[in-house]
Parts: sequence; structure tokens; C-alpha cells
Amino acid sequence: MRISDGGKYNQIHYYQNALQNKLNTANNKIASGLKIQYGYQDSNIDNQNLKYGFEENTLDQGLDVAQSAHTATLNTDKALGELSSTMEQFKTKLIQAASDVHSTTSRQAIALDLAHLKDHMINIANTSIGGEYLFGGSKVDRPPFDRVGNYYGNNEDLNALVGSNNLVPYNVTGHNLFLGKDLDKQKSITTNIKMLNQSKLHPDVMDALNNTANPQEVFITPEDTLRDLIGDDDNNPQNDAKEYFYLQGIRPDGSAFKAKFALDKAYSKLESATKVSDLLRQIGREYGNTSTNKVVDVTLNAWGEIEIRDLSAGNAVLDFHMISSDKDMDNLDALRSSNARVTTYVKSPFLTARSLSQVQGVNNLYDKRVLDVPSAFIAQDNTPATRNTKLSAILGEGATYLQIEGTAPNNSNGSINNAPIPPFHLDAKNATMQDLMDAIKAHFGGNLDVELSSDGHLRLIDRNVKNKDHDSPNPPFDGPHGLSLTLKTLDSKGAEIQALPTDYASEYQKTYFANHGSLLVGNVSQVVPKSMDYASGATTLAAVMGANIGEQTYVLKLKDHNGVPLEAKLHLSNKGAFLQLPNKEGGMPYEIPLYNRNQETPTLTKPNDFTYRQLMDAISIAMNYSNQDKKEYAQAQTGVPSKESQAAFLSILKQSNDRVSVSLNENGQIAIQDNTRSNTLMQFMLYDEKANDFSEPSLKRDVPSLRLNANNALTIDQPHINFFKQLDGVIESVQKGIYRPDALPGAYSPELRNLGIQNNIALVDHLSDHVEKVIAANGAHSRSFANIMRRNEVLKSQVQAIRGDTTGTDVAETYNKFAQLRNNYDAALASSSKINQMSLTHYL
Repeated sequence: MRISDGGKYNQIHYYQNALQNKLNTANNKIASGLKIQYGYQDSNIDNQNLKYGFEENTLDQGLDVAQSAHTATLNTDKALGELSSTMEQFKTKLIQAASDVHSTTSRQAIALDLAHLKDHMINIANTSIGGEYLFGGSKVDRPPFDRVGNYYGNNEDLNALVGSNNLVPYNVTGHNLFLGKDLDKQKSITTNIKMLNQSKLHPDVMDALNNTANPQEVFITPEDTLRDLIGDDDNNPQNDAKEYFYLQGIRPDGSAFKAKFALDKAYSKLESATKVSDLLRQIGREYGNTSTNKVVDVTLNAWGEIEIRDLSAGNAVLDFHMISSDKDMDNLDALRSSNARVTTYVKSPFLTARSLSQVQGVNNLYDKRVLDVPSAFIAQDNTPATRNTKLSAILGEGATYLQIEGTAPNNSNGSINNAPIPPFHLDAKNATMQDLMDAIKAHFGGNLDVELSSDGHLRLIDRNVKNKDHDSPNPPFDGPHGLSLTLKTLDSKGAEIQALPTDYASEYQKTYFANHGSLLVGNVSQVVPKSMDYASGATTLAAVMGANIGEQTYVLKLKDHNGVPLEAKLHLSNKGAFLQLPNKEGGMPYEIPLYNRNQETPTLTKPNDFTYRQLMDAISIAMNYSNQDKKEYAQAQTGVPSKESQAAFLSILKQSNDRVSVSLNENGQIAIQDNTRSNTLMQFMLYDEKANDFSEPSLKRDVPSLRLNANNALTIDQPHINFFKQLDGVIESVQKGIYRPDALPGAYSPELRNLGIQNNIALVDHLSDHVEKVIAANGAHSRSFANIMRRNEVLKSQVQAIRGDTTGTDVAETYNKFAQLRNNYDAALASSSKINQMSLTHYL
């Protein structure tokens, strides 16, 4: 066979190149440790390499994010630790202040320390790391709290993306930390009028066996008799009338109720006497306690004040108000207008409605010389009257005269003076309280003193009343007494008119919102019983009342944006919700349908669908009454819903909102803001039309009722917190030296509703406990991210191992192949060399 030079050369060149390529490939595998260098070399391995590379990068990114979030939780933990430590200091100083041994100077020094600690806690709340604020929610670019503790952040979580579709929150919001709630806490409330044992305070009158004993101020206990609590005008316990209790409040399930019950005050044997514990037990039954199940715990504290604790953790709706009297009446205003003795248990510095046309003096049980006018004279600016206060500043609109009538004080010998005293009219527009006092003294004659207390109560003292047993200037002054007094308000035509105020302690619902400059605020938080969340604009009234609403009418008594007094009504009927306003021309009142501003199709709202936003719209419209054109009121009225009526309603609402803003604040309370004045002229109250009805039909079944402001029991503790506002109350109690509620008797001031240092210690315990819970929750977040980082590290190692197995080469095996290929290549080179050295002579 003959071999040409070309064929020989091509064959040798082919094998040489093939071996060279294999050697290069093997060498590259050894050098890189990878099976392939380019995707075309093996598409399957390349796809696996890309997949595991993506997983590794994702895990790396998750590690970086988790590390950053973990660092944030550690920073938060440091801030929370400092907050917890400061709270411990705060509580220590508060306990120091609880001792009665402090002078005013030392107490003020403690209050100053507490205020500085609060400022430090606000600084902690404004902690920022790297320009981002820890407790602002998602608003990390600005301080969440101002210098007094108002919150301007939000309640949104910051989430770390630690994996595919795996968001984990890592922040603590200021709302959760300082405005949150603890569902393991129970609401507890207390009355704020300390009750003393009257038998020990007035033994000369009430105790036949110890009538010479010295009076003692001893707080009432559950084992004392009802007579010890209420008092008596003689030392015979067998002749006492029944005591009637008028109770109003909200049960733990959120249902409003009214109750009236009577207890025997008289007894023949002490063992059979009605005890204070019996009263507490009856109160518990009205709230839902049974022989087998208790929903509330009703007790007396060490200062003779009634405390009620909700036994269901997380509930925050409990409410209480009670008065008692020796008269059984169906209407509370009729009771207040009579000469009945009324015992009160709760008092608040709230301006009350001018809903009485007359008041009568009530004889003091222990001193027959004394006749007390039960209603306090409080001016329209919510300050107690002084001698120089004008009657026009106290009485309601339309009162022209104050009629004074009654019976005369005793003769100088102590006998009753039966001489008639004709009624006397005092000019209510120009006269002062001093004029009233002088007129009473001059008109009634006798040896009469007229006094005005620091809280606005009028007292008459007949100095001619004697001791009935002997002619002595010493008490008891229990002789015959004939003095009586009735005050009536009359209009310009001489007709009786409701213009006298109810007493701030006996009133419950008919109270005006507190005035804070340009802001009016109600004191009742609107809480949804099922969730215990504060109401929002979209929440229905029925959800807060905890029941279906039937037809109801609420009275809005107010002074509008310009200070114009008026009375409006909110009607919730099956036909729809309407706001009734007085006609500016004196005709039939306007009936404005209250549309839901979020509904495009005009429909009339049924009672169960009526929302707080619609209620606030009604308040806003009423507050802008004198600014509104009467034509638009007429256009808004309709028998059936229409686009035209809805447009007129929205136009009225827009104009109202320009001057008045109505909202729910962070505590779920209605707040009315004057948008044009720093000191508003507005006043506002809302109450149920049947608030004072205690007739038998009204008491037969519970009726859902709305309360925005009330003279109710003080809240000692509840699930919701408002951290810095509550600390303000604690500091104020130390500054003012208020050790317990009613520590400043006879004063009419905002301090009437201060819990006092003793109750505030329990409150601070709750706040500290809340901080510890947040620390624990943040610690859980931190541990979660630590676990995420460990998990990602393990997963990353596993992915790297799998990726190495998939794309990496076996170096030893590849090296052996390389050596074998090199030997083959060397052999091929040697063979090629020998063949190239051969000539034609070798074939011959």
C-alpha cells in the first residue's frame, strides 16, 4: 500500500491536536477545579451552576439583611434597657413621695426629679441610629415625640426580607411601646369622694351610748352599717327611712344600664343592720354578679372609696356613677330640685347643664342651724363663684330674675318664726353673688349668716337654733328650726325657666367637654367591647354600645363657633339619622339628613349603621350653626334621599370643617378643634334624652346609650396605656401633694380627678410591666434574626457543597487522565518524529 505525504501529515496533525485539546481541558480542570469553563461545554452543569449560584447569592443577601436587622434590634434593646432602668428610678422616687413626712420643698424636689426622668424617657423615645429613629414606626426620618410626649409617628412595622417572600418585622413602634394595650390587664375604677364613719364623726348626734366622745375621722369599712355611711339626724337607729340608690354605668360586656334599689338604713339590733358590704354586694349584682359567677369585684379601699375591678382580663369599658337619697323619685332633676338629702360618691370639675328651674335648701343632718343649697354656683368659664361673680355668668340663657322665697329663721329665743315671707325678685342680669347673699340676709331677717364656700356652695346659718336639751352655746344644735329657702329662675315674663346648674357631683351625663384653649375634649373613651380597640371614624355606634340600637334621641347642648347658645338633637330612627337644628326664622326646626360622606349613592342611615364619622359630622355642622346660610339648611332637608340633598349636606359639612375639626384622639375620645381661635368660644355636651329617667318602665330593660363625657369613676388601671400623659398625672399628684383621691376636700379644680400618689404607684407598675413585655418581644425578634443568620449560614454551606459536587472536578482523577493523555501525546510526538525522519529509501 502506498501512503502519500499529505495523508500521513493530516492524520498525524489530527491526533496531535485532539490530544492537545484533551490535555488543555484536563489542565484547565486541574487549575480551576471546575468541570466546565463555558456554558456550551455542558448545558446541564451550567444550569445547575446558575441555580446554585442564585441560591447562594440570595442567602448572602439574607445574611446581610438579617445582620442589619439584628443590629437594629440590639440598638432597640439598649434603648429599652435604658427606659426600663429609668422607670425603676421613677418608681423608687414615687414611693419616696408616698410618705406623708415630706415638706412642700422636699416634695417639689421629688416632683422636679420625676419631671427630669420623664424628659429623659422622651429623649430615649427619640433615639436615632444612623439618622433613623428607632420608635417612629415607618416614619424614621423625624423625631416621633415632641417635648411633652405627643406621638407623631405611626404604628407600621419595618420588615426585613430574609428570604424569598419571607418578611420578618424587626422594629418596635412608638405606638406599641407608649400607646399600646396589655390584654392581660383588667380595668379597675374608683370613686373619688372619701366616705367617713358618720357615727364616729358625729357621736353627739348619732350615738346614744357615746354621745360625749370626741369626734373622729375614721374611714368607712365594709363591716360598718349603712347608717354609719349615710348618717342620721338623731341617735335612734330604728326610725330611719330607706335609702334609695340611683346607679348608672357600663357593664363588662359593654352594655349601658341604669338601676334603682332601696336598702334599709334602720335597725333594732346591730347584728341585723344593713352593712356597707350589703351595698357593695348589691352593686356587684347590678353589674352581673350571681351566686355562682362574678364578673366584677366590688370593694372599699382604705379611704372609704368604692373600687370596682373587672375580672375579665383585657376588658376596658367598665363605668360607674351613683348617688343616693332618702327620697324615691322617677326623675333625677326632680330629685335635685327638691329638698331631699342627696349623698354623692363621684365628683368631677365638669361644667354642668343649666337644667333646673329651682333648687331648695337642704337641712344639715348634724347641725340644724345649717341650710345648704345643694347645687354649686359655677360660672360659665368653669370657675367657682366668688362674691363678685355676676349671676348672669352663672345662670343659663334667658334668666332675667332670681326669685327668692322660703320661711323665716328662728326667733331670738329659739322658737320657730311663723311670719310669712313674700317672694323677692333679684335682677339676674346685674346682681352679683354678694348681692344675692345680702338680699337673702336682709329679706329673711333674724340672726342669719350667709356663706359662700370655695367650691361655690351657698350655706345659710341660723344662729338662733339652740340645743334642745339645754340652753347652751355648745353643740349639738338640734332644737326646733324653721328656716327654708327656694331659689327659682324666671324669664322676662315671670315664667319659670331652666337656668340653674345641677351640682357637679350629682350629675352624670349632662356635663360639658373640658376646655383646653382651642380644643374641647370628652373624657369617655369609645371602646369596641369585642376587640377592646378604640373606635375609629368607620366604627358604628352599635359596635361600641355592644347591642343593636333602636330609635334614640340625643340632645346636643352647645355654644357654637361664635359662642351662640343653642340646643340641637340627634335623631336615630328607622327612617334614618337626622340632625335637628333650630329654625333661624322661628319656624319648624331643620331636619338635616346625616349622609355617609363615603357613599356615592345617597341613602339614609339606619341606627345600627350610623358611624362615628357621621356623629362627628353632625357635631361639626351644629358647631358652625351661626355661620351657615339658612338656604342651605333648607336645601339639605329631604323626606327621601336625593343627589341635591346630599350635595347640600356635603357643602354644609365642608364649610363647617373649615372652622371646626372633630376627630377621635389617641385615647378614643371625641375632640373638637377650633381652627380659627386660640381660645375657643365653643362649649359642647351630648346626652341621652332619657338620661335622668329612673321610672319603672325605663328600668325594666337595658337600653344602649352613648356617652362622650361623664362624671364617672376614676380609672386606676386599664389595658390601654398612654405612657407620657399618665406620667404627667403621676408628676402632678406629687407636685400638688395629692396622696389619694379627694385629698383636697372643698376644692373645685382639675385635681378632683387626679388618682393620687397611692393609686399612681399601681399605674407605674403597669407601665413598667408593659416596657418589660416590649423588651421581651424585642428580644424574641433579636433571637429570631440570630437564628435566621445561623440557618442561612448552614444553608449557604450546604448550597456551596452541592454546587461544588455539581460543578467541581475530581482533581486526582483528572490528574491521572492528564498523565495518561500526556503519555499518549508524547508517544504520538515520538511516532510523528520517526515517521518524519523516514525517506523513500526506507521503502525500497
